[in-house]
Amino acid sequence: MEKRFQSLSLFEFQQRFPDDETCMEYLAAIKWPDGFICEKCGHTKYCKGKLEQTRQCTSCGNQATPTSGTLFHKVKFPLLKAFYIIYFMSTNKKGISSTELSRKLSLRQKTCWYFRKKVTQAMKSSKQYPMKGIVEMDEMVIGQQEEGVKGRKNDKKKLVIIAIEKKGKGISRMYAKVVKNGSKQAFKPFFEDHISKQRFVPMVGHPTNPLKKSTQT
Repeated sequence: MEKRFQSLSLFEFQQRFPDDETCMEYLAAIKWPDGFICEKCGHTKYCKGKLEQTRQCTSCGNQATPTSGTLFHKVKFPLLKAFYIIYFMSTNKKGISSTELSRKLSLRQKTCWYFRKKVTQAMKSSKQYPMKGIVEMDEMVIGQQEEGVKGRKNDKKKLVIIAIEKKGKGISRMYAKVVKNGSKQAFKPFFEDHISKQRFVPMVGHPTNPLKKSTQT
């Protein structure tokens, strides 16, 4: 959804999504592109449920809405405004704060912060939004020291790689992952999943892996 919104101007977005009903129809088309299919029994026939936009399976009685299982499930403010939050987040290259979203949409700042957090987490889990710009990376060992064992050979300790995306004077995003060892093979998946491949300029070398303690993409 985020990538689809990126190609729309604000005027085009307003025309495409004028109200909550249009947003709900859009979600329904994505959720059931080939027509309704019950999530529990696979039946394809439904009737109207108790609530607006609810579809009830005529076989098992299971009820579902276009928002169930999505970011918009149980959102307590207008669906259209939730769409706008995603739109503004997708089209602002420098990011947009919950305070600014609150001002634009006449919502409580805390409400915008919470939903913005959900969207950010969804973007991260999709692996479609790798970190860009200045990315600082490092590794650290955490855990309990095993008696009689020194350094990383300690079985009770874990090696963790950390990447931080910096914007302005602050931190935009951060990823961390436990890795088996400091080898090239162990670090490579983390690099491929979370760091943009657009451009890679090493700033500080590391003797045992292809990553750098500070990168710029």
